Amino acid sequence: MMQPWFRLKYRGILALFLVAAAPVVGAASLQFPAQWVHGMVGEPVLQVHEAAPGTWILRQSRRSHFEAPFLYLLAGEKRALLLDTGAEPQAGPPLPLRETIDRLLAEWSATRSRGPFPLIVAHTHAHKDHVFGDAQFHDRADTQVVGTKREEVAAFFGLPRWPQGEAMVDLGQRPLIIVPLPGHEPSHIAIYDAATRSLLSGDSLYPGLLTVRDWQAYRASAASLAAFVGRHDVQHVLGAHIEARSTARQLYPLETAYQPDEHVLALQASHVRELAQATARLGDFVADEVHDDFTLTRVSPPSADHPSTHGMVLFGQREVYLSHMPMFHSPHDYQLILEAELPPDVLAAWRQDAAKHPDTFYSIAPTGAWVLTEGIAEGKTFAADLFRGHFERGGARLLQNVTVTVKRLIHFRRFEAGQAPAGRWIPFGSNDESYLAHRIEGAPDMDQIVMLSGAPGGEEWAHGNGGALAAGDRVGTESVRRVIYTEFDDLKQ
Repeated sequence: MMQPWFRLKYRGILALFLVAAAPVVGAASLQFPAQWVHGMVGEPVLQVHEAAPGTWILRQSRRSHFEAPFLYLLAGEKRALLLDTGAEPQAGPPLPLRETIDRLLAEWSATRSRGPFPLIVAHTHAHKDHVFGDAQFHDRADTQVVGTKREEVAAFFGLPRWPQGEAMVDLGQRPLIIVPLPGHEPSHIAIYDAATRSLLSGDSLYPGLLTVRDWQAYRASAASLAAFVGRHDVQHVLGAHIEARSTARQLYPLETAYQPDEHVLALQASHVRELAQATARLGDFVADEVHDDFTLTRVSPPSADHPSTHGMVLFGQREVYLSHMPMFHSPHDYQLILEAELPPDVLAAWRQDAAKHPDTFYSIAPTGAWVLTEGIAEGKTFAADLFRGHFERGGARLLQNVTVTVKRLIHFRRFEAGQAPAGRWIPFGSNDESYLAHRIEGAPDMDQIVMLSGAPGGEEWAHGNGGALAAGDRVGTESVRRVIYTEFDDLKQ
C-alpha cells in the first residue's frame, strides 16, 4: 500500500502558496513535433514525444482507434503521474502502454540513481477512450490506479466539496494542481503543471468538437477554469484530442481515420477565457456554437416540447433570413435566426411584392404543427405559407406550401433569463447587408431586427440599455438604415 502523499488536503490559498513556494524540477518550455500520428499507413500505434525533461506526450494512432487520444506522463524527483490510458484498439496490435511507460520511467529513474519509480494512473474522465489501458497497470509495483467514479476521484485527491476547491499532488519538486471540471462527464478534472506552465484540459477544451452533457455543470466549470487561468501562468492548454483542421472553424467529421491537416494540439489561456465568455453568454443553447478553434455541441434528452405553429419574420435583400417570433412560454421560448433558401419562383414573387410595399414586413408560418427543435436543422426543409405582414394579425397570404430549406443556423437557444447583460444585440449578415437582432433575455423584453449601414463586427454588440432602435440611430460607427420588425406585446410576460 502506497503512502498517502498524493492525498494532500491543501486547497485554495494554501495550495497556491505551496505551489508557488515549492522548488520545481524540470521547469522548461514545451516542444512539439512537426506532426502527430494522424492515420498514415505504417505509423506507430503509440507515438511518444518528449516535450520537456520529465514530460512526455503520447498519442494513440488513428489507425488503432479513430478517437486518437493524447496521454500525458509527468515525472518528478520521487514519482510520476500518467493521465489517461487510451482507447481499446479497433485494429492493429495491442497498445504497448505499460512497456512504454516502464521504459520511460526506468530511463528517468536511472538518472536519479533510483530503483522502480512509483506511479499514479489517473484520468481526465471516465469515458472508455481514456481508461482502456488501466488493466495493464493493476499488477505494477508501487502503482495506484485512480477509480473513475466521481466519488473515487474526489476521495483520492482530497476534494470533499466537489466540484468546489482544488487539490495538490507533489511528484517530488513538481507540484500539480487538480481542478474539478464536470460537465462533459461527472468525474472530469484538469491538471495544472507549473513546471511547464501547462493546463491538461482533457475533453473539456481542445481543438475540436466539445461535447456538453451537463450544461449547468459545464458552464460553471468553464467559469472556474477561467478564474484559475487568471491566477496562474498558463502558456499551453493541452487537451485529449484533435478534431479540428488547421483552417479556422472547420472540423473533421467524427470517426475520421486520416487527418493530415490537423490543428495544432496546444491552445492558449485566451481560449479558456473565450470558452468561459461563450458559455456565460449562451442561454440554454440548442444549436452548435462555432468558434475558430473549437465548437460547442450539446447532448440533450429528446425535446419535451409539444407540436405547435411557429411563425417567423422573413427578410433579406441578397440572402434570405428568418427570425422566429418567440414568446416566454413553451414551446415558443426560443430565439432562432437562420439563413434560408427559397425556390427561385418564390424568391422572385416575394421580391416583386416587397418592392411594391417597402414599409411592410413579411412573415412565414410552417404548415401544420411541428416541434421547432426537431424541425430546424441545417439542410432540412419544411413547407410554409408566406404572408405580407403578420401571419396571425391580418397579414395577406401571398403563397402557400412554399418549400423552405434551412441553409445555416445563426443563433438558436432556449431562453434562460439573466445569462447575458441587457442591451445586447446579435450581429449577422455581410458588410453590405448587415443586421442586428435584439438578444431576448426575460420578460418584459422586445424582439427587434434592424438593418445597418455597415457591419458592427464582433460576436455580440452592446448598445444602450436594450431599448428599441429607430432609423438613423447610431450603433458604434454605423447607423440604422431600416427597422425591419419590432414586437413588445408577445414578450410582456
